[in-house]
Amino acid sequence: MIVGMYLEYLWAADWQAIPEHCESRSSLPWLDFCDCYHRYTFSHAMLRGQNLTVFGCIGTGVALCFLVVEHQRVQRLRLLLRARVEGMGADSSDAASSGAKYALRCLPVYSFLMTVAFLGVLLLVPFHLERPRLHYLCAASVAGCMLVGVCIYATMPLQQAAGWSGTGPEAAMIVRDSSADGGTSDELLKWAQRHQLYRKIACFVVAWHIILPATTAIHHFAWIDATGRLFGACEVLTILSYQIFVAFFAIDDFAVREVNHHKPQIVNSAKDAQVTDACAGG
Repeated sequence: MIVGMYLEYLWAADWQAIPEHCESRSSLPWLDFCDCYHRYTFSHAMLRGQNLTVFGCIGTGVALCFLVVEHQRVQRLRLLLRARVEGMGADSSDAASSGAKYALRCLPVYSFLMTVAFLGVLLLVPFHLERPRLHYLCAASVAGCMLVGVCIYATMPLQQAAGWSGTGPEAAMIVRDSSADGGTSDELLKWAQRHQLYRKIACFVVAWHIILPATTAIHHFAWIDATGRLFGACEVLTILSYQIFVAFFAIDDFAVREVNHHKPQIVNSAKDAQVTDACAGG
C-alpha cells in the first residue's frame, strides 16, 4: 500500500514550485526548513486525493491485527523462557538461565515500544502534514520506538537462553540434556534458530536509518530534483523496512500453530501407550 501510494503520487502529482526562501534553507527556522523537503516525502503523498482515508481504514485494520497476533506471539515466547528458567532453577547462574532472564526483561520493553509505534502510525492520519508540529512529533516517536524495538528484539540472547551456539545436531543435544522438559526446550531452540534470521533483517532496518540521513544531507547540499527523489525513495524504503521486519514474525506464528496442532496428537499417543502397557501388564 505504501509503495503504491508513493509511486502514484510521483506519477500523477502536480509538483508545486519550491519556495524561494528554501534557497537560504540553512538559516531558516526548523518548521520552514522541513517544509522545503515536503514534496518528496510519503507524508506529503498521504495528502493527495483520498490517500488519508485509505491509509486510515486499511492501516487501522492491519495495526489492530498485528497487535493482537504480536501479543500472542510474545506471550508464547515469554512462557517458553519462564519454563526454561524454572527448569534450570530460579537461582541458577548458568549462562542459559541468565540469557533467559535477560530476554524476559527485554520482552515487556519491546512489546511496549512496538505497541506505541503502531498506535502512533494511526495517529499520523489526524496529525497529518498540515499540522506540522504534531505530525513531526508523532513521526519521530514512531520511528524512534520502532527502531529501538527492533534493536532490542534483535539483541535478545535467545541463542544463549536456549543453550544453542551452533547449527549442528550437537547444539540440539545441549538443550535436551540441560532441561527436564525436552518439548519446551526443543521449541525454544527453534525460536533461537529463527531469531538468527531476524537479526539479519534488523541490520537491514538499521542500515536504512543510516542511508536516509545520508541522502538527506546529499539533497541539502545538491538541491536538485534527482537528489530530492532519492531522499524520498529512501524514506519510503525505511518505512518499508519496518513492515518487512514484522512480516517475518509470521514464521513464528505458523510455528506456534503447528506446535499447538500436534499437542493433542502427542497427548493421545501417550494415553494409548499407557493403555497398552496396562493391558500387557494385566
